[in-house]
Amino acid sequence: MKAKTYRLIDLIFNIVIFLTTAWAVVYYFWSDPDVLGSTRTACFRYFTTDSNVLEAVAAAVVCVFRVLQLKDPDRKMPVWVTVLRFTGTVAVALTLLTVVFFLAPVSCMSAGIGSVPFYFAGNVFVLHLSTPVLAIVSWILFDREGEITRRRSLWALLPTVVYSVVYLVLVVFVKVWYDWYGFTFGGRLYLAPVSMIAMYAVTWGIAWVLRKLHKSN
Repeated sequence: MKAKTYRLIDLIFNIVIFLTTAWAVVYYFWSDPDVLGSTRTACFRYFTTDSNVLEAVAAAVVCVFRVLQLKDPDRKMPVWVTVLRFTGTVAVALTLLTVVFFLAPVSCMSAGIGSVPFYFAGNVFVLHLSTPVLAIVSWILFDREGEITRRRSLWALLPTVVYSVVYLVLVVFVKVWYDWYGFTFGGRLYLAPVSMIAMYAVTWGIAWVLRKLHKSN
Protein backbone atom coordinates (compact mmCIF):
# COMPACT_ATOMS: atom_id res chain seq x y z
CA MET A 1 0.00 0.00 0.00
CA LYS A 2 1.38 3.40 -0.96
CA ALA A 3 2.13 6.12 1.57
CA LYS A 4 -0.60 8.32 0.04
CA THR A 5 -3.19 5.60 0.63
CA TYR A 6 -2.14 5.16 4.25
CA ARG A 7 -2.38 8.92 4.77
CA LEU A 8 -5.81 9.10 3.16
CA ILE A 9 -7.20 6.26 5.30
CA ASP A 10 -5.63 7.80 8.37
CA LEU A 11 -7.26 11.12 7.50
CA ILE A 12 -10.67 9.44 7.30
CA PHE A 13 -10.15 7.69 10.65
CA ASN A 14 -9.20 10.93 12.35
CA ILE A 15 -12.09 12.86 10.83
CA VAL A 16 -14.45 10.25 12.25
CA ILE A 17 -12.69 10.37 15.63
CA PHE A 18 -12.94 14.16 15.81
CA LEU A 19 -16.57 14.45 14.68
CA THR A 20 -17.98 11.61 16.79
CA THR A 21 -16.04 12.61 19.89
CA ALA A 22 -17.04 16.26 19.52
CA TRP A 23 -20.66 15.15 19.23
CA ALA A 24 -20.37 12.91 22.30
CA VAL A 25 -18.99 15.75 24.44
CA VAL A 26 -21.41 18.41 23.14
CA TYR A 27 -24.24 15.98 23.85
CA TYR A 28 -23.66 16.52 27.57
CA PHE A 29 -24.84 20.12 27.24
CA TRP A 30 -28.32 19.37 25.95
CA SER A 31 -29.10 15.89 27.27
CA ASP A 32 -30.13 14.31 30.53
CA PRO A 33 -27.32 13.06 32.80
CA ASP A 34 -25.58 9.93 31.58
CA VAL A 35 -25.05 6.68 33.50
CA LEU A 36 -22.57 8.39 35.83
CA GLY A 37 -24.91 11.32 36.49
CA SER A 38 -22.75 13.59 34.37
CA THR A 39 -24.08 16.58 32.45
CA ARG A 40 -22.85 19.92 31.10
CA THR A 41 -19.47 21.08 32.44
CA ALA A 42 -19.58 18.37 35.12
CA CYS A 43 -18.58 15.91 32.41
CA PHE A 44 -15.05 17.29 32.53
CA ARG A 45 -14.60 15.88 36.03
CA TYR A 46 -14.11 12.48 34.46
CA PHE A 47 -10.93 11.16 32.89
CA THR A 48 -13.14 9.58 30.22
CA THR A 49 -14.17 12.99 28.90
CA ASP A 50 -10.77 14.60 29.34
CA SER A 51 -8.92 11.80 27.56
CA ASN A 52 -11.38 11.89 24.68
CA VAL A 53 -11.09 15.66 24.34
CA LEU A 54 -7.32 15.27 24.18
CA GLU A 55 -7.70 12.59 21.49
CA ALA A 56 -10.15 14.76 19.53
CA VAL A 57 -7.70 17.68 19.58
CA ALA A 58 -4.91 15.37 18.43
CA ALA A 59 -7.14 13.99 15.67
CA ALA A 60 -7.98 17.50 14.45
CA VAL A 61 -4.28 18.41 14.29
CA VAL A 62 -3.48 15.16 12.48
CA CYS A 63 -6.22 15.91 9.94
CA VAL A 64 -4.69 19.30 9.15
CA PHE A 65 -1.29 17.80 8.47
CA ARG A 66 -2.68 14.83 6.53
CA VAL A 67 -4.44 17.27 4.16
CA LEU A 68 -1.19 19.20 3.77
CA GLN A 69 0.64 15.95 3.05
CA LEU A 70 -1.86 14.95 0.38
CA LYS A 71 -1.07 18.22 -1.35
CA ASP A 72 2.67 17.95 -0.70
CA PRO A 73 3.80 14.29 -0.39
CA ASP A 74 7.28 15.34 0.77
CA ARG A 75 5.95 17.08 3.86
CA LYS A 76 6.84 15.26 7.08
CA MET A 77 4.61 14.91 10.10
CA PRO A 78 6.09 17.09 12.88
CA VAL A 79 7.44 15.22 15.89
CA TRP A 80 5.21 17.16 18.28
CA VAL A 81 2.10 16.03 16.36
CA THR A 82 3.18 12.39 16.58
CA VAL A 83 3.81 12.74 20.33
CA LEU A 84 0.46 14.48 20.85
CA ARG A 85 -1.31 11.75 18.92
CA PHE A 86 0.47 9.01 20.82
CA THR A 87 -0.37 10.64 24.15
CA GLY A 88 -4.05 10.94 23.21
CA THR A 89 -4.18 7.35 22.01
CA VAL A 90 -2.66 6.03 25.23
CA ALA A 91 -5.10 8.12 27.28
CA VAL A 92 -8.22 6.78 25.54
CA ALA A 93 -6.80 3.26 25.58
CA LEU A 94 -6.52 3.62 29.36
CA THR A 95 -10.15 4.75 29.44
CA LEU A 96 -11.23 1.70 27.44
CA LEU A 97 -9.28 -0.79 29.56
CA THR A 98 -10.43 0.83 32.83
CA VAL A 99 -14.07 0.50 31.80
CA VAL A 100 -13.76 -3.05 30.45
CA PHE A 101 -11.56 -4.55 33.17
CA PHE A 102 -12.42 -2.47 36.26
CA LEU A 103 -15.58 -0.34 36.22
CA ALA A 104 -17.85 -2.73 34.34
CA PRO A 105 -16.82 -5.81 36.37
CA VAL A 106 -17.18 -3.92 39.67
CA SER A 107 -20.62 -2.70 38.58
CA CYS A 108 -21.53 -6.22 37.54
CA MET A 109 -20.64 -7.57 40.98
CA SER A 110 -22.57 -4.87 42.84
CA ALA A 111 -25.58 -4.26 40.58
CA GLY A 112 -25.73 -7.34 38.39
CA ILE A 113 -24.78 -8.08 34.82
CA GLY A 114 -27.63 -5.90 33.56
CA SER A 115 -25.70 -2.79 34.61
CA VAL A 116 -22.79 -3.46 32.24
CA PRO A 117 -24.47 -2.31 28.97
CA PHE A 118 -25.01 1.14 30.48
CA TYR A 119 -21.28 1.76 30.19
CA PHE A 120 -21.65 1.57 26.41
CA ALA A 121 -25.01 3.30 25.94
CA GLY A 122 -25.68 6.61 24.25
CA ASN A 123 -22.81 9.04 23.89
CA VAL A 124 -20.58 7.03 26.24
CA PHE A 125 -20.46 4.33 23.57
CA VAL A 126 -18.28 6.79 21.67
CA LEU A 127 -16.23 7.86 24.69
CA HIS A 128 -15.76 4.40 26.20
CA LEU A 129 -15.44 2.30 23.07
CA SER A 130 -15.50 3.65 19.53
CA THR A 131 -13.04 6.53 19.90
CA PRO A 132 -10.46 4.41 21.79
CA VAL A 133 -10.74 1.57 19.26
CA LEU A 134 -10.52 3.88 16.24
CA ALA A 135 -7.57 5.74 17.76
CA ILE A 136 -5.68 2.52 18.50
CA VAL A 137 -6.35 1.01 15.07
CA SER A 138 -5.39 4.17 13.17
CA TRP A 139 -2.22 4.57 15.26
CA ILE A 140 -1.06 0.99 14.78
CA LEU A 141 -2.08 0.40 11.17
CA PHE A 142 -2.09 3.73 9.36
CA ASP A 143 0.49 5.97 11.01
CA ARG A 144 3.54 4.91 9.04
CA GLU A 145 5.82 7.81 9.89
CA GLY A 146 7.41 9.38 12.91
CA GLU A 147 8.98 7.53 15.81
CA ILE A 148 8.16 7.41 19.47
CA THR A 149 11.41 6.99 21.34
CA ARG A 150 11.49 5.78 24.92
CA ARG A 151 12.01 9.34 26.12
CA ARG A 152 9.15 10.71 24.01
CA SER A 153 6.86 7.98 25.30
CA LEU A 154 7.08 9.49 28.78
CA TRP A 155 4.67 12.20 27.58
CA ALA A 156 1.96 9.53 27.58
CA LEU A 157 2.10 9.46 31.39
CA LEU A 158 1.29 13.16 31.72
CA PRO A 159 -2.54 13.03 31.42
CA THR A 160 -2.77 10.19 33.96
CA VAL A 161 -0.39 11.89 36.41
CA VAL A 162 -2.12 15.29 36.20
CA TYR A 163 -5.61 13.82 36.54
CA SER A 164 -4.65 11.49 39.39
CA VAL A 165 -3.15 14.33 41.41
CA VAL A 166 -6.25 16.52 40.91
CA TYR A 167 -8.50 13.54 41.71
CA LEU A 168 -6.56 12.68 44.87
CA VAL A 169 -6.66 16.27 46.16
CA LEU A 170 -10.37 16.81 45.45
CA VAL A 171 -11.48 13.38 46.69
CA VAL A 172 -9.22 12.77 49.68
CA PHE A 173 -8.19 16.19 50.96
CA VAL A 174 -10.70 18.83 49.80
CA LYS A 175 -13.52 16.26 49.62
CA VAL A 176 -15.62 18.07 47.02
CA TRP A 177 -15.68 15.02 44.74
CA TYR A 178 -16.80 11.57 45.75
CA ASP A 179 -14.73 8.59 44.71
CA TRP A 180 -16.75 7.62 41.63
CA TYR A 181 -13.90 5.51 40.27
CA GLY A 182 -13.72 3.56 43.52
CA PHE A 183 -9.96 3.93 43.82
CA THR A 184 -10.16 4.16 47.63
CA PHE A 185 -12.28 0.97 47.67
CA GLY A 186 -15.00 2.24 49.95
CA GLY A 187 -13.14 5.02 51.74
CA ARG A 188 -9.89 3.21 52.48
CA LEU A 189 -7.75 6.29 51.92
CA TYR A 190 -4.48 4.42 52.38
CA LEU A 191 -5.27 2.54 49.16
CA ALA A 192 -5.40 5.73 47.05
CA PRO A 193 -1.60 5.88 46.50
CA VAL A 194 -1.66 2.19 45.58
CA SER A 195 -4.34 2.90 42.98
CA MET A 196 -2.34 5.81 41.60
CA ILE A 197 0.81 3.74 41.23
CA ALA A 198 -1.21 0.96 39.61
CA MET A 199 -2.70 3.39 37.08
CA TYR A 200 0.76 4.78 36.26
CA ALA A 201 2.01 1.25 35.70
CA VAL A 202 -0.96 0.39 33.47
CA THR A 203 -0.51 3.62 31.50
CA TRP A 204 3.17 2.89 30.98
CA GLY A 205 2.33 -0.66 29.93
CA ILE A 206 -0.18 0.61 27.37
CA ALA A 207 2.36 3.11 26.07
CA TRP A 208 5.00 0.40 25.77
CA VAL A 209 2.68 -1.93 23.82
CA LEU A 210 1.41 0.80 21.48
CA ARG A 211 4.94 2.02 20.90
CA LYS A 212 6.15 -1.47 20.01
CA LEU A 213 3.19 -2.18 17.72
CA HIS A 214 3.67 1.14 15.95
CA LYS A 215 7.37 0.54 15.56
CA SER A 216 6.79 -2.91 14.07
CA ASN A 217 4.95 -1.48 11.05
